Amino acid sequence: MKNIDLRFGVKLAVLLPLLLNLPVSYATENQTMDKPEAAPTSSSPISGAQSYALTDAQRAGLVAKAEAGDAEAAFRLSLYYTFASSDKAQRTRWLTVAAKAGHVVAQHNLAYDLYMNGKDLAESAHWAAESAKNGNSEAGGLLKEIEAARANARGSRP
Repeated sequence: MKNIDLRFGVKLAVLLPLLLNLPVSYATENQTMDKPEAAPTSSSPISGAQSYALTDAQRAGLVAKAEAGDAEAAFRLSLYYTFASSDKAQRTRWLTVAAKAGHVVAQHNLAYDLYMNGKDLAESAHWAAESAKNGNSEAGGLLKEIEAARANARGSRP
C-alpha cells in the first residue's frame, strides 16, 4: 500500500475556509469602495446585488455626475439598475449615457444588449465597433456575430 501524504489534506483544511471567505470580503469591499462611510454594519455575508446597492443620496450624486458627462458614474448607475433594481429601461438609459461618454465596457454591454434583444443590429454594430476601436479585445468577436446576424437578416449568407 502506498503512503499517503496527509500534509495536503491539512493544508486544504486550513486554506478552504479562507478561500470561501474571499467573495464575501470582495463584495463588502466593493460595496464601500466609493463611500467608506457606507460600510456594512454587520459582518453577515451580502449578495452580489447588495454590492451594487446605492442609497438615495449616492444615486442622486451619481445621476448629477453622469448627466454632467461622467462615464464611470453612468456605468455605475447601469450596474445598479442591472443588479440591485432590475430596471431594464433605466439600465439601457445609463448604459447609453456611459457608452456615449466613451466607457468601453458600457459600449460593449450596450452592443451586446441590443444584439441579444434583436432591437437594432445597426446600432449594436456601431457600439461593438466603438468598443473595439477603444481597445476592448472581446468586442471584435461580438462585432463579427452582429455582422453575421445583419447579413442573415438581409437574406444573404454571412
